[in-house]
Amino acid sequence: MLCARCKGNLLCGRIKCPLLEKFGYLKKVEIEEGNIEKPTPPSAFIGRIGYPKVYAGPLIAVNGEPSFLDSPWLWKGDVGDVIKLRMSLLRGMKRMEVYVAANPDRYLSDIQEATASVKPLDLETEVEKVIKRPVFDDTVQPVGVSARIQGLKLTENPKIPDRIEKVYYDDSRAVDAVKFLFDHSFSTYYLQKIFSVGMLGETKSRKLVPTRWSITAIHDILGEEIKKEIACFESVDKTMLFSFEHFGNHFEIILSPGNYSFQLVEIWLKKSFWSPDTTWIGYDREDISRKREYSVLSGGYYAARLPVLEHLRKIRRVASIIVLREIRPEYYAPLGVWVVEEGVRKAMQGKAEIFESLEEALTRAANRLRTDRMKWEIHLRQHHQSNLGRFFEV
Repeated sequence: MLCARCKGNLLCGRIKCPLLEKFGYLKKVEIEEGNIEKPTPPSAFIGRIGYPKVYAGPLIAVNGEPSFLDSPWLWKGDVGDVIKLRMSLLRGMKRMEVYVAANPDRYLSDIQEATASVKPLDLETEVEKVIKRPVFDDTVQPVGVSARIQGLKLTENPKIPDRIEKVYYDDSRAVDAVKFLFDHSFSTYYLQKIFSVGMLGETKSRKLVPTRWSITAIHDILGEEIKKEIACFESVDKTMLFSFEHFGNHFEIILSPGNYSFQLVEIWLKKSFWSPDTTWIGYDREDISRKREYSVLSGGYYAARLPVLEHLRKIRRVASIIVLREIRPEYYAPLGVWVVEEGVRKAMQGKAEIFESLEEALTRAANRLRTDRMKWEIHLRQHHQSNLGRFFEV
């Protein structure tokens, strides 16, 4: 099924994704052209179309509580609840070169300050043209109305943490800055935002990073850095199974004794968003060495990997990891990879079921999935068989 592999990247050759286009009917907030004064969550959106000349601007809360609109770890309910919530956001758009981040102008400086602030800020801007089409994507969170804007003015002072000021003015690598801030309790969501608006990295090399790319970049950077930390840890001594389900996504995570490996089986059931006509099953894996090729499962792979690695670092152990993600018909619209990140994280925060063997854990996980075990387990068995073949090769 091409759609499940493509996830809106237009591998089919079309100009627009027909699955995403169907959301044009959604009711969105009404915005008039002219001057507006509203709060930002705080957040920004950097587009990718036309790169390296992209549309960049703030996300503006037209209705609703600004902070909650940009706090996915707090969201509950179903897909429709999240869509309704996010449709009250306005995406401000102004065309600019990504390289302006190395020497930001006043417009970008205001966006950076608003994004780095840990509290919502009121801002003034002028709406030049309203674009009704909402933003839906497999990686980013939905956004309601888009509008081309001219100029931007913050009407209050931002509250920016000292450590953010430090890394902004230090001429350090983006990888080092991201790891430093993560280790000091800054969330992946916050890091994605300031990375996207060009606030991290060596000053002369800074540039705007499309929001979609920045989300995966932060997940990948942190995942690879934590892999280095846990490489020498002892293995877990028992097989553990963690489970969680939300927004039509069901997760089964197995940790078993052995060297580090990570395997993700992604199952899109028939009538789920990216697989309306048939069930599609995808698979990817890695070992302790750096994963150099981009995953065939796109951003969801890195979003699923990071919370498991966080858990292993916390318990100071290494493990062989299997993540089973089953996406069900209840997931009828793409909400972004935060669904994966938070689903796996909440699973790892729950109480583990303990088993004597991997086979027992797989059997228990299979009982909670709607997909026939033989259809997804073949991917795991093919990997193990190829490993045995290489082991006995002479």
